[in-house]
This record gives sequence, C-alpha cells and structure tokens, in this order.
Amino acid sequence: MNVIKVISVLCLTGLLFSCGTEDEKQTVSVKQEVKKILEPFRFHKAIEVKPGLTLDIVSWGRGSDSIGGYLILRSDSTHLSYRSVSGELKGKVEDAWNMDLDTDGNPELYIQSVGQGKDSYLNMYIYEFGESGSSQQIRFPDLSTSLKEGYQGGDSLYIKDGKLFREFPFHSDQDSSSKVKPVIRKLEYTLKNNSLQFKEIKEEAKAEAKNP
Repeated sequence: MNVIKVISVLCLTGLLFSCGTEDEKQTVSVKQEVKKILEPFRFHKAIEVKPGLTLDIVSWGRGSDSIGGYLILRSDSTHLSYRSVSGELKGKVEDAWNMDLDTDGNPELYIQSVGQGKDSYLNMYIYEFGESGSSQQIRFPDLSTSLKEGYQGGDSLYIKDGKLFREFPFHSDQDSSSKVKPVIRKLEYTLKNNSLQFKEIKEEAKAEAKNP
C-alpha cells in the first residue's frame, strides 16, 4: 500500500513539474516575439552616436518593393535639437551604420540598400552630420568602366581597422549561364574633404609580396 502511495505522489509531482515547464516555455516565447513594423514603413534602426544623440533611420513606401523613401531623424536631447533628412530610395535597405571615415570628429551615416531581381545592385546613401545638426550628403562613387563590365551585384560591405571595404564577384564572361567561376574584386574607400573615393586592392599584389 505504501508503494502505491509513493508512486502516486511521484506521478503528481511529475505532472506539476511538467505544467510549470510548459508555462515557462510559453512565457519565454512571448518575450522573444519580434515587434513588426507597420505599413508603410519597412525598416527602422536606431543608432546612438553618443549619449544624448541618436539617429533613427526609417524606410517607407507603398505599392512597390524596388523604390520608396528614406528618412533620417536626428534627436539631440542634450541640446533639445531635432532635425530630419529625407530622400528617394532605390531597393530595400539592408543595413545602416555610422562611422567617422575621415576622422574629422563629425560622424557619417551610411545607408546600404539593394535592388530587387535583375537590379540587385548596391545603392548607398551617405550623410555627414556636424555638431550643430547640419548635414551634407556625400556622393557614393560609381564603379570604373572596367569594373562595371563584369559587375552583376552580390556586394559585401564591411569595416576593418576603421576602414570601409567592398567586395563583389567579377564576371569576366558576361554570359549568365557560363560555368566560369567569377573572381572577387576588393575595393577600399577613403573620405577626404567630403569626397568619397576608392582604390582596388588586387590579390595578385599580395601574392607577389609574399613570394618575392
């Protein structure tokens, strides 16, 4: 009889523990629910440049996934200054970040977007903000003629040691059905006097340096 009581107690304890575990799982799943952005907005990211200074980047639009608009909201709660910048957007915003590429103390905001389908090419929208809140757009330079001939999108942007790099597959054969594997082109961007320029970094040069 005692054995039956012990088994009953263990079963009841296991049932209560199981219920508690399910409740905990349910609570966790609710906490991890991602907030959706309501239409017509498609993208939002808040970047804290420094305490009291935040840039909110928003993209929006209706009726098309390939064009729209972007909005940059600059909130300076320290000096109670609030400004905005807007423009037309091509493609879908992939990411946005800030950095001081020219190390002049005024951060630049970089918005990266990619077109859809056959127009899956890189688009960049860059602004430099002054201490007073003023902004100046910086033009993203086009690829050279030789690089354009083999460019078909697929860009990768990254920051390393405070420098901005761009990589993309270069198709020497323009036939899209070609089985020839594209080579990777690598560009390094520099900013001087609000002018953005790039230079190509060739892997052949690195190989020669290692094997003189």
